[in-house]
Amino acid sequence: MATKLERICDTVIARIESGALREGDRLPSEEQLAASLRASVGTVQKALQQLAHRGLIVREHGRGTFVSGGKLGPADVRFLRFRNTRGEDLPLYLHVLSVKSVRLKGPWAEFLATPGPFIRIERMISVGGEFDLFSEFFLPESEFAALRKLDAKALERISLRDLLKQQFSVPTLRADQFVRFEVLPARVCDKLGLRHGVTGFVMEMRGYTLRDRPLYFQKVSAGPFGAALAITR
Repeated sequence: MATKLERICDTVIARIESGALREGDRLPSEEQLAASLRASVGTVQKALQQLAHRGLIVREHGRGTFVSGGKLGPADVRFLRFRNTRGEDLPLYLHVLSVKSVRLKGPWAEFLATPGPFIRIERMISVGGEFDLFSEFFLPESEFAALRKLDAKALERISLRDLLKQQFSVPTLRADQFVRFEVLPARVCDKLGLRHGVTGFVMEMRGYTLRDRPLYFQKVSAGPFGAALAITR
């Protein structure tokens, strides 16, 4: 049986999915939500914190809580589809966490054939509000430093593949996909709100452009989930 906190989250998500709440709409105050949902203000606050972490809403100090975006459809995450028990595709919602220059060793360095630095774009993808995917997208900074100047909201409204094609004239001509299960790094567990040491789902994508040149490296991680998964090319 769902907890009070889960029911509050489900209620807000259902309103977004139905169109009753749209991008930019302001949610009722915490006190109003508590009264209408017959819950304590503390429980409402915890539910809103969870929804904000998933990227479904944004909380602005002194202004209120707003719906942050609609359903996601960018090509760089459409390769994953999740279905509920009725066989219906679950909607995806995206929230950009950060765009940074990093010097990190990993399979991206070997694939992109450079020691770095890299532009790393971190995003949280909520699957129907039921569970989250954590995405890390790596590109050579020597070629794509301009990405650091883009507003995070702009990156939530366009596929990264489309952005690379439109702004840098480098189309993604193919992408290899690799799936496995592994013990998730502590940092990834922290992002997903999981206990350390949990085994999770990992998919790596390696994108190529003209002349079969390596273009980007993407890693998507998730904790255990029960939804049916469809992987598309």
